[in-house]
Amino acid sequence: MADTEVPVPFSEPPWILGLPSPYYNESHRKWQKDIRAFITENLTKYAMEWEDAGDVPPDVYSKFFAKNMLIPYLPAPLPIAMLKNLGIHDMLGLPIEEFDYTHFAIFVSEMRRSGLGGAPSSLNAGMAYGVPPLINYASKELQDRVLPDLLRGKKRICIAITEP
Repeated sequence: MADTEVPVPFSEPPWILGLPSPYYNESHRKWQKDIRAFITENLTKYAMEWEDAGDVPPDVYSKFFAKNMLIPYLPAPLPIAMLKNLGIHDMLGLPIEEFDYTHFAIFVSEMRRSGLGGAPSSLNAGMAYGVPPLINYASKELQDRVLPDLLRGKKRICIAITEP
């Protein structure tokens, strides 16, 4: 069984503590450990500071894009062929073709682990809300023009909407 020392008793799900699960396999366990370390180092440690400041520093986006760690926010199923054509083959070591809904659930849980909404939402908003309409509805010409830079993290996107 994994180390059961956690700051809050019973705060970790049993599968993370090494107990058997019919849902989580070894790929999910490895992904959870790898992304927890990455997200803790690059987000959770600073989340309160950034929440108070009302901004996430631009270099954080670069760190997340360097490991393709905002790709999980793309609509399911991932556009595997498009990503591979852009040279994106994995997310922090997990091959993109192995990414499933359980990996996504683990990813979201770890991104939200700080208990704060601002910093994680700031990181994911463009990929979760700005890119999907381009993938699903844009012309091929528009996709070819804008998606490569967005998916590689060379440019960022947002979506601006308002209520009546």
